[in-house]
Amino acid sequence: MGVKEDIASANLPIIWVLGGPGSGKGTQCEEIAMKYQYTHLSTGELLRACVMSGTPKGIQLFGIMEQGHHVPDDEVIKLLAEAMQEKVGSTKGFLIDGFPASIEQADIFESEIGSPTKILALEAHEEVLKGRLKDRGNFDDRAESIAKRIQLFVEKTRPVIDKYKKIVKQVNAERASKEVFEDVCKAL
Repeated sequence: MGVKEDIASANLPIIWVLGGPGSGKGTQCEEIAMKYQYTHLSTGELLRACVMSGTPKGIQLFGIMEQGHHVPDDEVIKLLAEAMQEKVGSTKGFLIDGFPASIEQADIFESEIGSPTKILALEAHEEVLKGRLKDRGNFDDRAESIAKRIQLFVEKTRPVIDKYKKIVKQVNAERASKEVFEDVCKAL
């Protein structure tokens, strides 16, 4: 059986967790994973793990990332599919953190892996996101890259939320993470 069939036959929830940079996706995914025994999958972490593995695929992806290019969507989907297939027997569901980030990625995800059961949209005003990212101070959290990442979210990811609005649960992410998590639990 293929990945899509394995995942479909397991009949597990697949939840896309979307929101602007700094909206708390990672934090909320960790909380959900602990409470509900879901598997938290972040494409960024999967890519870094693949690169660190030193495999030929990892070396190839490192070359792409080192030049500042995006890893092709089909490569990212393959990593996600493999990670999901590995966990099918030992998880109660999947949280896909910050992916798909575009309609194109959503279409590939649906054709290769399956449809989301639900989408959690963590909503926060741009100014709130900017403030959080500045406070966080990661190497990629400089003012110009923050503005670019927020713009990418608005242009590319917002249409995903709109397209799937029938299964989207919007949560106000401008509050303390504990309060946000209470609403997240209600939405699930």
